[in-house]
Amino acid sequence: MSARISVIPDEFRRNGSFTDGAAWLAGLLLLAALLIVFPRPVLAAPDAPPVYRVAPGDRLNITVFGQAELTGESMVDGANTVAVPLIGAVPVRGLSIKEIEQRIAQRLSDGYVQKPVVSVRLIEPRPIYVVGDVKTSGSYPYRYGISVMGAVALAGGFTVTEEQAQAVLRTDYLQADERVRTLETTRAALQARRIRLEAQRDGRTAPDFGELIGPGAPNEQLTQIIKGEQEMLAFQNTSLQQQIETLEQQDPKLQTVKSFLEEQLAAEKRQLELIQKHLIDYNALLTSGLARRYTGIELQREEARNRGNIARFSGDMSGNDITRGELALRIQQVRDAYQRQVRTELQDTLQRIAEVEASLPTARATRELRLRQVGFVAEVGAEPRRALFVTRTVDQKTETFSVNDGSPLEPGDILRVERLREPDRSAEPVSIAVR
Repeated sequence: MSARISVIPDEFRRNGSFTDGAAWLAGLLLLAALLIVFPRPVLAAPDAPPVYRVAPGDRLNITVFGQAELTGESMVDGANTVAVPLIGAVPVRGLSIKEIEQRIAQRLSDGYVQKPVVSVRLIEPRPIYVVGDVKTSGSYPYRYGISVMGAVALAGGFTVTEEQAQAVLRTDYLQADERVRTLETTRAALQARRIRLEAQRDGRTAPDFGELIGPGAPNEQLTQIIKGEQEMLAFQNTSLQQQIETLEQQDPKLQTVKSFLEEQLAAEKRQLELIQKHLIDYNALLTSGLARRYTGIELQREEARNRGNIARFSGDMSGNDITRGELALRIQQVRDAYQRQVRTELQDTLQRIAEVEASLPTARATRELRLRQVGFVAEVGAEPRRALFVTRTVDQKTETFSVNDGSPLEPGDILRVERLREPDRSAEPVSIAVR
């Protein structure tokens, strides 16, 4: 006897109500038909977050269960490897956390640990970097969910306010401009001194300052410089002339003394001639016995005194000539000392002129640079114009793209903040008064 399969529920069989069971079966079939015609909607799964790929700078915690000596922290180094005890450096370039776990487990199972269970956790992602128009450029720890403005805040905010930037740049420009003007004034003063010294060297009393005076009337400062050099020339020439005149005034006195000595010497010589004649006559008388010996002795004494006076006056005349020669030598020494001083000062002046002229191009270039930098500052109260760029390495490829204030950052990103130049500004700001 074959077995029967009943689809009627037992409660219906017990109640003997087959009609109700048929109705229930009919409803079940209708529901199945509706499900076929109108299938149940399938809910779409949310988008999965991007897989994090490690890179140099990431700090990982590696745990091998049951192996405390193999558990610890390790940083991904510049060669894209992590150090694990027993197995050494493990390459992890471009791997996810799950892939790193599998690679370490595979290495450990190769003769080191039986059926290793490895867990890898990212405990500190690589830092982000902020450079450009911020107060403190550098690297900063990555915080999950950090935006561009958050990174700027970590770097201390933007460099300075626009009002501060205006004050600083304009002050720098004025200082650079003052430096150029000081050098130019110094050069003009040195050139005027050179002209004056060359006139002193050549013995001219009227130096020509025409090369310093350009077309038009000279400015007041240059006029004062030229006037000062003219006064210096007159003072030094007067001082030199006074020294020479003081020395030359001694020469007439010496000449008078010389004339007196010459007269005295001539008188002594005439007296000597007379004494010598008396001696001749006396000797003749003495021979004939008509003169006394005492008188001859007196004449001889007189002759000796006369010769002594002649020798003394001759010596005085020689001393007078030596004094006059020394006087002429001192006058020449004064002139030579004056010329040496002039030439030394002229050489020093020429050297300083060369130094100033060597410094002027750099000072002018600095002034021009400061002048152009002023154009990067907006008017007081205006919003600064800055551009934000992020440099990111993805799959070993580096790309740079622009971002806005709220753009999220990823570990290892380099945020660059650039201040933009005002497009409607010329290189020379008309609002700056430099004089």
